[in-house]
Amino acid sequence: MTNIEPYKTNLNNWVALTEVPKLHPQFTHSQLKHLFWKRKEHTGLEQCYRVIGKKAYICLPLFGLWLAGELNQETD
Repeated sequence: MTNIEPYKTNLNNWVALTEVPKLHPQFTHSQLKHLFWKRKEHTGLEQCYRVIGKKAYICLPLFGLWLAGELNQETD
């Protein structure tokens, strides 16, 4: 099991949703928006997404763990 606390608490890991496609062009903004809109349907995905005010943020290391299938609800 991966300790995710260091990823969650490092502010440098949190990137605005609108910036992710610029950093990782394999994802489009609409893909990410749709994916995170349905985050409750995907186990563990809620852990790497936060909304502050009107802006959404993604923790990129946690998102990578989720893509690899290593992030689940028990790691919170």
